[in-house]
Amino acid sequence: MKSKIYIITFLLTATSFAFSQSLMNYQGGSSVDVQAGADICADSVIMLGTFTGAGTICGFNQITLSLNAIIEGFYNSSSNTMVSDTVKIYLRSQDSPYALVDSSAGILDNSGAGLFYFPNTVKSANYFIVVKQRNSIETWSDSAIAFTSVTAAHNFTTSAAQAYGDNMIQVDASPVRFAIYSGDVNQDGIVDATDLSLVDNDASNFVTGEYVITDLNFDQVVDGVDAVFSDNNASNFVTRQAP
Repeated sequence: MKSKIYIITFLLTATSFAFSQSLMNYQGGSSVDVQAGADICADSVIMLGTFTGAGTICGFNQITLSLNAIIEGFYNSSSNTMVSDTVKIYLRSQDSPYALVDSSAGILDNSGAGLFYFPNTVKSANYFIVVKQRNSIETWSDSAIAFTSVTAAHNFTTSAAQAYGDNMIQVDASPVRFAIYSGDVNQDGIVDATDLSLVDNDASNFVTGEYVITDLNFDQVVDGVDAVFSDNNASNFVTRQAP
């Protein structure tokens, strides 16, 4: 019978636990060493913090997605960098009705790169990758991406064709970079007059602060620069594109 192994944050008072042929040694300090005479099999493994090691934990299906994506308003073409921010990534089935399989929150760094971890995925399956950020248009990958091993990758930044329906905007010519549209302030899947009104109102009231939803370029002040993004994208009828 398989057991569930939980490595959690409280201090374990025992020094070791025996599981059949395996011995798990818990040592003091910030690390936990796990030693086994054979592969460790479990129905699930839950670890908080960084895990390193060799060998196999069978039944542990976590897949790491290496993702590149840029948020339009956060990108600076002079420095070729963007303001780092948190996004949420959803994996959806390749078949209609594209059921949600798993999700992961993580940070895109200044280059637009981030790692996202999915414990509920199945290897050798294909999933649509969906990017959601608090004031941008939800953006899907151009097709279902193959998750064939413990790692997968997708780069939205190289071409509009990397997004479903070519639903991105070019934000740099050298290097060529494409970004997810900014301006969907109320997250209804379209940039329109409602979003523009929200930005204009906050700009008129000189709203400032971190993580203000109408601050589309993340400079901690809502002003005319933010209104330009929402106005342009509303004029171009930017909407969520999905299968």
